[in-house]
Amino acid sequence: MVFQTHPRRFTALLSAVVIASTLACGSQRPQNEVTRRGEDLLASGSTPTVADSVPGDAILVGRDLSFSGATGGDYLGAGGQQAITGRIHGSLRAAGGEIHVAATVDRNTTIAGGNVELDSVGVFERNAYLIGGTVQVNGTVRGGLLASGGKLTLNGVVGRDVEVVGGALTVGPHAQIAGNLRYRVPAGKVHIDPAARISGTVTALPVSGRRGLWRLLWIFGALVAGSVAVTLFPGFAAEAARTLSQSPGRSGLVGLGWLCLVPIAIVIAAITVIGLPLALVTAALYLVVVSLASVPFSLWLGQRLLGGRARTGRQGALVSFLVGAFILLVVGLIPLVGGWVTLIAVIFGLGTIMIRAQAVREREPALA
Repeated sequence: MVFQTHPRRFTALLSAVVIASTLACGSQRPQNEVTRRGEDLLASGSTPTVADSVPGDAILVGRDLSFSGATGGDYLGAGGQQAITGRIHGSLRAAGGEIHVAATVDRNTTIAGGNVELDSVGVFERNAYLIGGTVQVNGTVRGGLLASGGKLTLNGVVGRDVEVVGGALTVGPHAQIAGNLRYRVPAGKVHIDPAARISGTVTALPVSGRRGLWRLLWIFGALVAGSVAVTLFPGFAAEAARTLSQSPGRSGLVGLGWLCLVPIAIVIAAITVIGLPLALVTAALYLVVVSLASVPFSLWLGQRLLGGRARTGRQGALVSFLVGAFILLVVGLIPLVGGWVTLIAVIFGLGTIMIRAQAVREREPALA
């Protein structure tokens, strides 16, 4: 196998990016803005269009995105619809409603969307990681392919192994797989055309139960809530991210303490009849805060990745959050390591939230 992962984790994490990015980028913006920072380019607005050569990275955020130029670095897009052609010398990372790629990508391709299509003229030199309501692979993937979705169609060329999880799978007559094909699809929902050429073995894996669906819905809610939280409280979120930069050690210790000690306090309070109502209220609030704990960490990560391109204000915080959340969720795909990275993000994020909340509470009497 070229790569191995937990299909339910892959489905849940990347599907959540679709919801978050679509909601966050759906706001109408009357004008398109193109900003160049050194070799990099940031385009945003309702219909940002880039047809030029970009020496560094190209970052597009908006409703309808169009990229037909060339990048010396990576392409990162978040929006409702994306049409991507041209040449990308780095990696491609995109999230949105409908994503069509007919480009040449020299490194890895990671896409999450409602409808995802790799066009027949597209060439993807390394691995491709795809998720969507419908996923079509008609192009050439030189590396391995990992795909998840409701309906998947494979009718292109894959140079190494293919692993699929979803509701239905069709392997067309033009499909060529140089490695193995492993799929986790309900019985009766798989069709492999006799003309398809598969060099390795074909393995049907057991279909996951309902547990994966509930986990998917939980992460959906957490990511959507994160986008809403950044939009409603950009100042608090930005201060929490700044706290992580200024006091990482303190943030980690405070977060670890709250993560471990609060559940113990809830259990102790729940033992007594008088403390039970307080325990229930505290548990509900605790779950809400923990579900949002990775938001400051994602915002901080996005600001570090964007560097001088990071903007201030509500829109800037939202863009930084989306970039950081996307990277954090992609890293979460890595078996074993991904789980630890997610836990670290929750611990540090929880610590910054508590530190900022304490600072706000201490400032209120002075303001009064």
